[in-house]
Amino acid sequence: MYSKREDIKQGRNRLVVDHFDSLGDYVRHAESNPTKGSSDARRDAEWAGTESLADAVTLATHGWDEKRPDVDKLFAQLETDIASAMDEPFTTYYAHGGDSVDMGRYMSGDPECMVDYVTEPQARMGRVVKVIINGAMSCGISADDIVRRGVAVVALLDVIHKLGVGVELAVEMPVSSGNTKYSTVVKLHDSSEMLDINNMMYAVCHPSMLRRLAFGAIEQMPSEMFTDYRYGYGTPSEMQRKAGYDVAVEKLQDGHGDLVRDPVAWVLSTVKGLDLVA
Repeated sequence: MYSKREDIKQGRNRLVVDHFDSLGDYVRHAESNPTKGSSDARRDAEWAGTESLADAVTLATHGWDEKRPDVDKLFAQLETDIASAMDEPFTTYYAHGGDSVDMGRYMSGDPECMVDYVTEPQARMGRVVKVIINGAMSCGISADDIVRRGVAVVALLDVIHKLGVGVELAVEMPVSSGNTKYSTVVKLHDSSEMLDINNMMYAVCHPSMLRRLAFGAIEQMPSEMFTDYRYGYGTPSEMQRKAGYDVAVEKLQDGHGDLVRDPVAWVLSTVKGLDLVA
């Protein structure tokens, strides 16, 4: 069950956002759907990545690490480019106290004349990077592209973690139909928790996160809130709740570029954009 529902009316338009505190809460909500449609359609096995909703629930509950070797391979490609950051280079800071004195500053009367040397991981200590992913995508996006994008995102999380920075992760699945937008926001990881990449693989990489679980959520929406799902599951939309996040990975249609074609370049540019490496 969702932890909070926002139901916002703006003239003729309506925005409904369901928030879930964990993947487990979201899985249980989708699984409890009494009237299943495409969320459990066997004909959609290749497109959805699983034979049924029950299979998707099993993967989400017990983990899906089939693509972990792809993440490790991608990280190996990245290691050379971020080696300087991983080797803990020193950064110079001036303060009232430190390891040595800067004579020029001392002679000029500058009170911050002492030099301290701090390694980059220490400089990054305590920092948390918040990432949100748009999990909605049109039916024409292949399962392979969904997986490839997911591998790049997981590799980014792995790099951030190995740089000694905390990570918070959420996925939002926004769709629109007529005058209504419906979105689910699922918190996947909190910075206070141990980062388990394998446990994130399913939610970030697997097609059935949308095409089984999200459909299962839509199928439970009252028809007065959202168009009857038997006539469609809406159109992928922009994220409604990305404010406050450091990295917002938009829907796959908007992110084919480097993210799918050259994931190494995408991860590096994102890490540099966060000022985690030079």
